Amino acid sequence: MERHKTGMRWVWVLAALLSLGRPAGAQYSLKETLSRMPPVFGKPQQYQRRGRESIYEIARRFGVSASAVHNANEGDLTAGDEALLIPTAHIAPAAAWEVAALVRDLEAPSPVAVVINLPERNLYVYRAGRPIACYPVAIGRRGWETPTGDFTIVNKRKNPTWFPPKWAIEEKPVPPGPKNPLGDRWMGLSEPGYGIHATNAPATIGRYRSHGCIRMYPEHAHALYEMVSVGTPVKIVYRTFVLGYRPEEGIVYLTRHPDPYQLEKPTVEAVRESLRQWGLAEVMDEEAAAAAMEEPRGVPVPVIGSQVKVAVDGKRLHFALAPIPRGGDWLVPVEPLAWALGARVEIGPQGGYVLLERGASRILLSPGDREAVIAGQMVTLPAAPQLAAGYPVVPAAAVARALGASVGFDFSTKTVLIWGGARAAPPPRAPGPTLEPGGAPASPRAHRSPRPHTTRYCSTAARSGRWRRPRPMSPRW
Repeated sequence: MERHKTGMRWVWVLAALLSLGRPAGAQYSLKETLSRMPPVFGKPQQYQRRGRESIYEIARRFGVSASAVHNANEGDLTAGDEALLIPTAHIAPAAAWEVAALVRDLEAPSPVAVVINLPERNLYVYRAGRPIACYPVAIGRRGWETPTGDFTIVNKRKNPTWFPPKWAIEEKPVPPGPKNPLGDRWMGLSEPGYGIHATNAPATIGRYRSHGCIRMYPEHAHALYEMVSVGTPVKIVYRTFVLGYRPEEGIVYLTRHPDPYQLEKPTVEAVRESLRQWGLAEVMDEEAAAAAMEEPRGVPVPVIGSQVKVAVDGKRLHFALAPIPRGGDWLVPVEPLAWALGARVEIGPQGGYVLLERGASRILLSPGDREAVIAGQMVTLPAAPQLAAGYPVVPAAAVARALGASVGFDFSTKTVLIWGGARAAPPPRAPGPTLEPGGAPASPRAHRSPRPHTTRYCSTAARSGRWRRPRPMSPRW
């Protein structure tokens, strides 16, 4: 029965395809959608601890907090001589368009803005919508929670005097000096009684120790003081997980943070729902997301895309979204692959179907369905094509083979090797990596050279007789 339903659905896909008078492209741009996500910036670093060297001193040297180092390394760092992961890679908590809207709405005097994510205990400085610096901070303890919302900097002071509020033990103002809890820099917020400041207790950075203000290492407070001005927007958010995109890799990352105020209960389902808003839920790596959400390590983990590369006739392809492992194959954006193979591609309205043509080879794919029509025959693919932000991603190896190319995998470089592209050349016969399960290097298959073309889509009028319009019938689903 299921097979019958699948077959009927394909009949209607073919009917819709052949009834079109003109080719249709994808409704959304994958690259544009990904570029609207918060950016991932910085690279993680490694450090070999010498004996029981102070974690606090190591962290401060790298510009992070001791608690961040402890969380990133998931261990009891008491033995000494550990190889430490220094968490200097970050997913910014706000996207460029979010920050641009903040600057516009608050009529900021400059394109500089500040965003603080309380669970992460990090402060980000943005310029023209892009993060340019990240500083660890201390925030309010339970009962004295730091407020969230949109604020502005209303005053700045060097070497401020601290006037104790009612809750403080001190009764007299504390002048500038080592006993002043504000340190030597103060940036007051539009929320009365709250501000961003240096501290005389730098070991508390990265913790929940203040009465609501945001503390910084003195050297970081000095740097921030020079970057901001009166009127600079400050956005304080509470996000226990963040998703971001690194364009140079084509990978979407996820970072999990603690829930200090017990306001959210982050789950894999919450991550999936967040990705669904970007149209990326169907390509999420479930196992990677579940592992990332187990512990609040504060380290970006890839959940869409991988470090695997694809090369056609020795030339690496570049994708907006990196290859996604799925069912023993790798899902990749369809057009760069098709063009490299010399195939013409047509994408249906809203990505409803994908048709590829190269010489006598024709493939018809339907996102979400492992059943495909290849050379007029129904074939089961190792992985179903999917839609990523409304754009089709297809199994690279299966599509390449169906178009007459040879496929292998180089484990040493993590590269999918495809021979027989637009300018096909036989692979070298010199000994190389084992590419096929049988142990022998793949050899190119004979195929017809593709017709030269410059058009993006194939024409419905040029299809062969086997794609004849079926007789109209009523849908049965």
